[in-house]
Amino acid sequence: MAICGLFRSLWTIEQRGGIVESVGEGVTDLAPGDHVLPVFTGECKECAHCKSEESNMCELLRINPDRKVMISDGQARFSVDGQPIYHFLGTSTFSEYTVVHSGCVAKINPQAPLDKVCILSCGFCTGFGATVNVAKPKKGSTVAIFGLGAVGLSEPRLLELLGSLVLI
Repeated sequence: MAICGLFRSLWTIEQRGGIVESVGEGVTDLAPGDHVLPVFTGECKECAHCKSEESNMCELLRINPDRKVMISDGQARFSVDGQPIYHFLGTSTFSEYTVVHSGCVAKINPQAPLDKVCILSCGFCTGFGATVNVAKPKKGSTVAIFGLGAVGLSEPRLLELLGSLVLI
């Protein structure tokens, strides 16, 4: 199991982006200095869900709020006074540095400003996915958007592109 080492997290509210500081044994698709966005629903690239075009609910790396340790060895990577600090959703992005499974980050262009593209790590893709894959508004339909956080703000332009009317 490949583990991506520490990466420095640059963030706004709950959206994250980071720079890989080091990588663990077996990691071949990431290197120190790579710019990445963490993803809560990772991809192992091996299970039936990862190989399917219908699902991204990886059997190994799907969101699991009860899993508070690293998959490879069942241990937390952080502690204070000898007491473990458990991981949050496999990414622990509320900290300045974190350790994640390599399948829980997406490598991005290093020219992309992390303070801008970090919105893509959660909010935008959640709003986009909910609209395109769940709500599936028909052309000409009227849609109400409740909330203008990262998820809600991703909707108006997308709905316009889909030909829907927007009511905020």
